[in-house]
Amino acid sequence: MSYKTIVLLSGGIDSPVAAHLMSEVGAEVNLLYFDNRPFTDEKTIETVKELSKKLNSLHRGLETFSGSFGDVQKEIGSKGDEHLRCILCRRMMFRAGERLAERTNADALVTGESLGQVASQTLSNMSTADDVVDIPVFRPLIGLDKDEIIAIAREIGTYEISIRPTICCMLTPEEPRVSSEAEELIEEEKNMDLSRILDEMVFEKISL
Repeated sequence: MSYKTIVLLSGGIDSPVAAHLMSEVGAEVNLLYFDNRPFTDEKTIETVKELSKKLNSLHRGLETFSGSFGDVQKEIGSKGDEHLRCILCRRMMFRAGERLAERTNADALVTGESLGQVASQTLSNMSTADDVVDIPVFRPLIGLDKDEIIAIAREIGTYEISIRPTICCMLTPEEPRVSSEAEELIEEEKNMDLSRILDEMVFEKISL
């Protein structure tokens, strides 16, 4: 039985590998990139386009969407607890991904997270991110280490694209929290106008 997924695509190494693995097991994959300008640069967008082209050469029919995310980051950066920024952003990405999934009749979200790599990828923070959506979230890289992920990226030809120098995110705190509770994140979100910003988010199909 075929199913449709939205893969949250960054310019990094992991998420293109996640998209490839989902396609390999028969999922219909579309890609969603969050446009973080002014907290990133044009090079990141070009990297995402090149990754999308490479994935499309391997798995025909993939569509890539961008979601305007700069206003979300401005709100979190100015009003949210600095140490919780990563998980607050992740929760908003999941909410936005669910919105696009509803519009495109997708069945699940997919991320390139693997357990314990960085602050947002701890078991605690993954759990509190999942709390905000009803749609399933798949993590095909969950048990792989970085060397294993890099090996697959090299094999499919995305690694050299992903390691190009870009500005990923200028809001990443020096000491991000590695654990979080849903209640404290809900309290943080009460201080921000995230619902309005989410309603105003624009999704556009990226022309490759």
